[in-house]
Amino acid sequence: MMRRIAQRLNHEYWPWWAIYLPVFPLYLWQAVRMRRAAFFTNVNPAIDLGGFFGERKSAIYALLPRGSYPTTILVTPGTPAQAVRQLMGATGIRFPLIVKPDVGERGQGVCLVRDGTELDEVLQRSRQDMLVQDLAQGEHEYGLLFVRDPNSGHTTLLSITGKRFLSVTGDGARSVASLLARTHRGRQQIGRLGSYAADLLRSVPPPGRSIRVEPIGNHCRGTRFMDAGHLRTPELEQAVDRIIAATAGVHYGRMDVRCPDDQALRAGSFHIIELNGVSSEPGHIYDPDIPFWRCWKELVRHVRHVGRVSLQLHAQGVEPNTLHEVIVRCEQHFGWRLGWLRRTTGRFA
Repeated sequence: MMRRIAQRLNHEYWPWWAIYLPVFPLYLWQAVRMRRAAFFTNVNPAIDLGGFFGERKSAIYALLPRGSYPTTILVTPGTPAQAVRQLMGATGIRFPLIVKPDVGERGQGVCLVRDGTELDEVLQRSRQDMLVQDLAQGEHEYGLLFVRDPNSGHTTLLSITGKRFLSVTGDGARSVASLLARTHRGRQQIGRLGSYAADLLRSVPPPGRSIRVEPIGNHCRGTRFMDAGHLRTPELEQAVDRIIAATAGVHYGRMDVRCPDDQALRAGSFHIIELNGVSSEPGHIYDPDIPFWRCWKELVRHVRHVGRVSLQLHAQGVEPNTLHEVIVRCEQHFGWRLGWLRRTTGRFA
């Protein structure tokens, strides 16, 4: 009982506003100093709104060096299945593969597709542009948070997050659903998994067999985030520096990468599965073994870089978006009704 209570109280499951509580004063101070409420939107000039929200993944992939990410094709709604297969054949994409929205956050709509029937079903349900992507090699996934100094051009690796996918180990008697129900993390995912993986939940794994229940490495999908700072090496830092140096207009963000094992990451050998912009988090702060005060300290330490980079780029003539522009985009992207706020900020735009 006490263990369950401790799991629920852990900062890993706090609402976002509680996690970011100490960041609000820092944001206000940086906004006053910059005299720009949306100062952070100029940090990545090559990404829409700096990657705050609503950016297109296809546009970000186009910035990255060729060969640093899996082969990817863009599929618009209504594209015939035969045309998609022809594109796959021409580019060498094979099953299993990943399908995800071109615009999306926190793993929403991302799915592992194993055959043509599943692909047809996913694309038929889609009402937005989707990416069909070759499955990145490697069973291990990590998050690499970085900052690139606009003046020197040097990239610093700020944080390394290890990811442990949602899994269960069979005992030969209980179903996957019953095994998941034994932990707070697992119980949170049963309802969502039931909507598309009911057969898996009902299955009974043999004793000692490990089953990866969720193949997508997002925290909101049950993945456990861990501080993997011990994997930092000069080779890894050089690899990150080399990639970001070749990615013009990007100064702060997180690369989510896959590779075979820890040793490959240490050697700087990985494939990028996504690059996120200014809204990127140092994922290791959600490690349940980290106390909440250290989570706050780490978050503030990393967010400080955003203000510094924004100031440097502003001195170089790179202007951030106005608050009015951000509010208009919020209405368009999230469907919020912010008419009074839009009109108020519009007077100062």
